[in-house]
Amino acid sequence: MQTMAASNRYTDGAATPPVWVRPDPALAAAGIEGEFVVARVRLFAMALLMLAPTWNLIHHPEDPIHVTGFSVTLAASIAALAIWLTLRRGRWWPWIGFASSAFDVSMVSTALVSFLVVGSPMVALNSKVTFEMYFLAIVATSLRYDARVCLMAGLLALGEYGGLWAYAAARYDLQDPAYVSQSGPYSPVDLSTRLILIGIATILAATIVRRAQRLLYLASHDRLTGLFNRGHFDRALGGAMESAARAGQPLSLAILDIDHFKQINDLHGHAVGDRTLCQVADWLSRAMRRTDMVARYGGEEFVILMPGTSGSPIDLSDGQTLRVDFSAGIAGTPADVEATTPKALLTCADARLLAAKRAGRGRCIGSEASASMLQVRLTVG
Repeated sequence: MQTMAASNRYTDGAATPPVWVRPDPALAAAGIEGEFVVARVRLFAMALLMLAPTWNLIHHPEDPIHVTGFSVTLAASIAALAIWLTLRRGRWWPWIGFASSAFDVSMVSTALVSFLVVGSPMVALNSKVTFEMYFLAIVATSLRYDARVCLMAGLLALGEYGGLWAYAAARYDLQDPAYVSQSGPYSPVDLSTRLILIGIATILAATIVRRAQRLLYLASHDRLTGLFNRGHFDRALGGAMESAARAGQPLSLAILDIDHFKQINDLHGHAVGDRTLCQVADWLSRAMRRTDMVARYGGEEFVILMPGTSGSPIDLSDGQTLRVDFSAGIAGTPADVEATTPKALLTCADARLLAAKRAGRGRCIGSEASASMLQVRLTVG
């Protein structure tokens, strides 16, 4: 059996951002898809969960616990349906993952509180089936791919269940035989273990998200420059074109190619060539807006996606500088009427890049609006 050294782990080099930092666009997009999955599962689960309280209410309509259980489950089902309909209509806000996760946790706590009110404190504290819903809610947060949501939901569950325990201990005699006969004895050790298990579930959910962040980073970023790679850019381009078409907004795409890059490798070595690519990538990233996307498309080619819009020195670390020129081709919608698909838009920009190189390199060719906008951006910084 072979062992893998720690330095050769697959995720080495994929630095995970701090927990409190918003996920990068690739992970945020996956989180939106995860929210849809959670919404569908929640709706399906609530439909199944309605069976038991409905049956109990029909056969024991006089029991307040069954009445309360049916009412709480019905309210949760209506809320689940509202969330699903909202997402299905394409409405999305950055806070919706926090709100829906808080809803899932709070509905469990609401059910336990209702047991305390209409039943007894030990029915609420010793509940088995309802309490375990906390774990479903916390595990589901990992599908949002946001560690902040995982931690928020876990801390909320700890606070709500811990608060319920504290309230019941202060308000009721939990050792009362009447309560014990209904739902078992009061055991602080068992209740403390429940809180510990909630904490462990929270840590596991956050760990899953952190692991997914590293893996998705490797899958969507170029290892050398840290920019998005071609695969991720191709997927993002399709979504950007659909969004631009729906909103009636222009969209520009630029393909940049470093001129005579092979000569840089031949004259200065591949280490300098790699450093050149990294510095150009950093420069492009800083020059663009936050809404723009910069990716390494292959070799010395870079692509820039610019929604809503119709040469740099390289330090050689030995007192010398290397000036890098580039050629660029730009295409955009709706100016280029033939660019109706991502492939057509890329082909149009690539043809103009080729024309720029044939015209003598060191220039940008595209529609007048998109070309001038790119030139302004690339002189920033």
